[in-house]
Amino acid sequence: MRTFRFSCHRGLACFTACCRDTSIFLTPYDVLRMKRRLGLSSGEFLARYTRLLVARPSGLPVVVLRMGDDPEKRCPFVTPEGCRIYEDRPWACRMAPVEVRDDEPVFILEPSLCHGQGEVREWTLDEWTRDQGLDLYDTVEETFREVTSHPRLQAEEITDPAVRDMFLMACYDVDRFRRFVFESRFLKIFDLPDELVARIREDETALLELGFRWVKFGLIDPGALKVRDEVLAARRPPPRE
Repeated sequence: MRTFRFSCHRGLACFTACCRDTSIFLTPYDVLRMKRRLGLSSGEFLARYTRLLVARPSGLPVVVLRMGDDPEKRCPFVTPEGCRIYEDRPWACRMAPVEVRDDEPVFILEPSLCHGQGEVREWTLDEWTRDQGLDLYDTVEETFREVTSHPRLQAEEITDPAVRDMFLMACYDVDRFRRFVFESRFLKIFDLPDELVARIREDETALLELGFRWVKFGLIDPGALKVRDEVLAARRPPPRE
């Protein structure tokens, strides 16, 4: 099994240099953890710290961390001592400076830019994944990745603004999605187990995972959520006489 050496700490000349003038794409679980860490609603976090781009070819929105307006375009959370939200840092920061290609770890920065590659701490890819908490991301975002990598979305652009907003709300704006679930007809349409309804009232991660299932239902798989029998019956055309 291939191993690699890496460690990042304040003693390195490049410490925090990678935290500026870069594009950090945020996953849904990133947004959830970061907004919670900062004590903000998801809407406040998105408005204050992010900007939206459009993924191609799907046409779906993606969320990018907004860098600072200073000449170095530093991350808003970086300090001379390091990241002030380190325990809830984004997925991209957890992986950096490693990228997985063909199930093997590959450094994406030159050693002259990332001095941590010369450190003595040795890792396997599995050890690195566990240490960085990446396995938890795999569990929480499994359905999200299934949707966004689906062949249909690689071949067909979604142009409907309402569908794009549905995706943005369910995947990134968990507080708005909570209001939608409990203040609309959502629970009258979908047949959710009582224990799940109770859990999503208190557990934002469970609510986010429900959002992924709703997006899957709407975009690629009508079987991802169960529609109530009475709703289906009302939608059926009357029998012909």
